[in-house]
Amino acid sequence: MKEYFKNFKDKRFWISIILFLGGQSLLYTTLKYIQHDYHTFNFAIDKAIPFIPAGFIIIYNMFYPFLFFTFYYIFGKDKKTYDKGIIAALIGYIICNTIFILYPVEMIRPDITNLNIDWLSQFILELTYKCDTPAINCFPSIHCLFCFQTIYTIIRSNNISIKNKVLTSLLAITIIISIFLVKQHYVIDLIAALIICVIVNIFVELIYNKIKKNK
Repeated sequence: MKEYFKNFKDKRFWISIILFLGGQSLLYTTLKYIQHDYHTFNFAIDKAIPFIPAGFIIIYNMFYPFLFFTFYYIFGKDKKTYDKGIIAALIGYIICNTIFILYPVEMIRPDITNLNIDWLSQFILELTYKCDTPAINCFPSIHCLFCFQTIYTIIRSNNISIKNKVLTSLLAITIIISIFLVKQHYVIDLIAALIICVIVNIFVELIYNKIKKNK
């Protein structure tokens, strides 16, 4: 346990994680003050996905703690893979926020009054919707992008056990599923996030290999 917490004093970790999580949160919030003329999507697949906030809204809000502890774990196990993952995440969210400016998309949410769910889920759902109003900057999904990035980064590491790779990936996938069941994103938001994640990671790998080859 003591070994696990030793990297908490590492400035390199804190600078990178603040840029990764703090930077995106700041950009996401700031952009809402300058955006207008929101767009919406109206696909049949989104209408077919049920609204199941009970429990899943709690999973949805595990997003940032999950990212923090997962990347902290990767940092302690494999700093080279961590660096590439963080760089890819930073590039990815710059691309997403550029799209947010050019094409802001609004999520049309369901009515959440008089839901037959437990009080904790109801409370967290109302708080989540209130804090994330207006419900814009959906396309692409930052939640999906960062979850995909987490999966890609941990799978690429040779210093992490198969068991932990599988558990982390399953948690990330569960968070992605919750995103749709609490009606925070459209399916196309996920597709766009996946495409960006793949392209950015290919780019980062190519640049890293080129730099390594020229040394």
